[in-house]
Amino acid sequence: MDTKTRPADPQAGLYCPVSGLPDFPAIRPGEMPERIAGLLQRHREGVERRLGAGDAASWSFFAEELEWTDAIDRAWAPLSHLSAVADSPEVREAYNECREMLTGHSTWRQQHRGIHAACLALHQSDEFQSLTAEQQRIVEIELRDFHLAGVDLDEDSRREYGDIVSRLSSLGTRFQENLMDATRAWTRHYSDAKGLAGLPDAELRLLAANASAHEQEGWLVDLSFPSYLAVMTHAEDRDLRRDVYEAYVTRASELGPHAGQWDNTPVIAETLALRHRLARLLGYDTYADYALATRMAPSPERVLEFLGDLAAQALPAAREQFDALSAFARDQGGPEALEPWDLSFWSERYRQAELQLSDEMLKPYFPLQPMLDALFHTAGRVFGISLEKDDSVPVWHSDADFYWAHDRHGKRFAGLYVDFYARKEKRGGAWMDVCRSRRVIGSHEQLPVAFLNCNFPQPSGGHPSLLTHNDLQTLFHEFGHCLHHMLTRVDWPQINGIANVEWDAVELPSQLMENWCWEEDLLDGFSRHYESGEPLPPDLKQRLLRSHHFQKAMMLMRQLEFALGDFRMHLEYDPENPRDPLDLWAEVRARCTPVPVPEWNRFLNGFSHVFGGGYSAGYYSYLWAELLAADAWDRFAEEGTFSETVGEALCREILSVGGSRPAMESFAGFRGREPVPEPLLRSYGLA
Repeated sequence: MDTKTRPADPQAGLYCPVSGLPDFPAIRPGEMPERIAGLLQRHREGVERRLGAGDAASWSFFAEELEWTDAIDRAWAPLSHLSAVADSPEVREAYNECREMLTGHSTWRQQHRGIHAACLALHQSDEFQSLTAEQQRIVEIELRDFHLAGVDLDEDSRREYGDIVSRLSSLGTRFQENLMDATRAWTRHYSDAKGLAGLPDAELRLLAANASAHEQEGWLVDLSFPSYLAVMTHAEDRDLRRDVYEAYVTRASELGPHAGQWDNTPVIAETLALRHRLARLLGYDTYADYALATRMAPSPERVLEFLGDLAAQALPAAREQFDALSAFARDQGGPEALEPWDLSFWSERYRQAELQLSDEMLKPYFPLQPMLDALFHTAGRVFGISLEKDDSVPVWHSDADFYWAHDRHGKRFAGLYVDFYARKEKRGGAWMDVCRSRRVIGSHEQLPVAFLNCNFPQPSGGHPSLLTHNDLQTLFHEFGHCLHHMLTRVDWPQINGIANVEWDAVELPSQLMENWCWEEDLLDGFSRHYESGEPLPPDLKQRLLRSHHFQKAMMLMRQLEFALGDFRMHLEYDPENPRDPLDLWAEVRARCTPVPVPEWNRFLNGFSHVFGGGYSAGYYSYLWAELLAADAWDRFAEEGTFSETVGEALCREILSVGGSRPAMESFAGFRGREPVPEPLLRSYGLA
């Protein structure tokens, strides 16, 4: 590459000289906008210089472009990560300023007719035929993305497209910030634990830690998910459960305890309108059609058919399960009719009665460190890898750690940051993200590095963080995404790891990993009581295994509600007569769930997957990927759940190839055929 056009790293001096990884303590957020702006300007100048030289219709030009893209991603990743795990006014201001610049830069590049013409000329040239399959895939994806970015539009339409993309990016950020601010705003303090009757000691310690973090004595209930779940599952005070439920489901809305203060209602309306307009500009009938252009599902009709068939199979069973739960609650002196704030509470008691099982029985046997050992053990047995902590790598918080990954021959091939605990400055949920991608230029190999983030309870009162079995599945799930990124053998960041894997297939590795949480060998070998060190007792283990299908039809219908609601909102949007999304959601909910939901529920205002993340018209992809994962797991079940042979095949055909070929080809390479629905139905106890 010409040194005049080589990207200079805007974070020069902000990398640890030993590891080559971000030196998080050295990052000054306020300096990042200027650094990012300089990098983007140098990229633009380099592009124009190459185009002016007349040699851009070549692979060398696009290889240079790929290096620029990687440099920009590496510069942005640390600040983007800090915004999610260490939010502050300074971080937020820098993040928003950089995000706006990056959105504009992305639009500039994707609508650059000179780059598009060079790409098209390369695709039609003799040189294209001499490229590797991976290089050809990159060129073809580039051409597709140019079209989806509106490069074919006239000047006025291109300008409108750019304005829409920029506005949608701002709206997504505002949605997340409104939700985060609304989540932080509501608390309820208790100086006497009597008001929290029913909460086990572990949950009380969690709430005491919340209070301490706010420099208060006693116990503090807030709307972070661990706190919310503790109250909804265990609090005997039904009024408290209702209050917490109302505060949670009216966050960032025109209702509830902070009505109108951070209202996402207008954000949702504008987002839906702009997404529809964007799709129409690009020649698609609806935003759902546009979204499927980069997904595995072939058409909106196929998505609706898939979801509808699942609903038809699951709804009768879900109704039976809800009726049984309602009857149990009445028999135990509970309400005549269950409300949403009763479900977790009575489900936990029903589970205890039916299975003699509760989260509180299990949590002492699932302290975080042994569960992390179980995860790494599984990765070692199935994929032949090991992970070693490196305390010399700088991190953003004392909660975080870093691991190097080695293959079976001891060769280092990837890195992994982990940040497991909930904090007030950290966004909720669990997620994986990319720190840097694998890249090979000449003899230099840049190793892939991932972020693994969870919101498990903080250790407190001298006790370690204790996980529910659902938490354990979350840990394995997110690590599955990390494996997809870390195990890649593709040299180009644009098509390795999770990059350019169809959105409805990208959850396959993560959902597949959850299956090992139910394996007896793993439970026997790694469950350890945090005080006595005893493994999970055999009778308790068997009760846990029997719980695998407990109320799963109800859970499936909940996911179908989210998937159908999201997809139909984007498929049926009518700009001439836009329907209130709450009305459409109520219609979907009536079809999908036997559980009554109050009219004042504003779930949509907190639906960050769709309005603040990447799942617009794509929430169905969780279930689509479950179809793939259930079928893939059947091969492990047939040949050995810890089979190295099957693990090697999974890595060879799916994990290592990333987006370098269509997902259906990868799945068929692993399974020998396209997916079938029977394993998915069996996994829900429906077949």
